[in-house]
Amino acid sequence: MRVWPRRILIALLLVVFLAVMLFPTLAVVLARNGQIQLGDSDGRHWRLFLLQEADFEGLGLERARPVAPPLSAPGAACRQTTVSYWLWVGEGQGSQYCQCFDGGGASLPDTPPACQTP
Repeated sequence: MRVWPRRILIALLLVVFLAVMLFPTLAVVLARNGQIQLGDSDGRHWRLFLLQEADFEGLGLERARPVAPPLSAPGAACRQTTVSYWLWVGEGQGSQYCQCFDGGGASLPDTPPACQTP
């Protein structure tokens, strides 16, 4: 076997090994805190959360990203949020929505064009 394919294979095996070893830590932190968030709450972020309801149990993943505001509200801050669920009890669907806020934090009724495209 040549040197570079062997090095790439060893690097891939190392990444898989580290992912397997990190999984219990991820599970303990998720069980203790109820969520793990990467990124800023006001901007782009990913949030993995534990869902524990009477009829629904599983994991949820929330992904949010900033989008351009509508032309009618140039000073607004808009964010598109997508939520997906992986449930082991019950059935659930994901959802996608947009939120726009003015400088004072009040919600705006306008929907940005970036959120209207499918």
